[in-house]
Amino acid sequence: MVYIKDLLRKKGLRVTPQRELIYRLLSESKAHPTAEHVYQEVRKTFPSISFNTVYKTVRSLEEWGLLQRFNTGENIYRYDANVSPHPHFICLSCGRVDDMDNFPDDVENYVRKAASTSPCEIKFVNLHFYGYCPLCRGSSRKINNKEEDNGGSD
Repeated sequence: MVYIKDLLRKKGLRVTPQRELIYRLLSESKAHPTAEHVYQEVRKTFPSISFNTVYKTVRSLEEWGLLQRFNTGENIYRYDANVSPHPHFICLSCGRVDDMDNFPDDVENYVRKAASTSPCEIKFVNLHFYGYCPLCRGSSRKINNKEEDNGGSD
């Protein structure tokens, strides 16, 4: 895909088939994959690629501003090629992560307000909403959740 090659070159990154595939997988995914998931997908095309290579590539794409990384809890990091400030919904049961595209307020306004009122340099914001996705809401998966451990005893 020419667009990805041009984008990588514009950022000053060397274009390799592996780097191009890794970025394509992340930019086309709405699932906010982990580095491990990206590795499993890349291995289908490049069976000899190491996890370390995939991880370093993902981190370099993040450092160059092409990805955002966020912690969904318990040190599980997900990646998103949509680097504009936007909220995510994280399911407490299955771990599913969705963009909240129809969020009523502009998150960028919050970032600008925070930056204008703080002596700190704000680089990014992570806004996460936690709850249960439609598949887990009311299902038996919800019963096994940590929420039960946090206050469900008599």
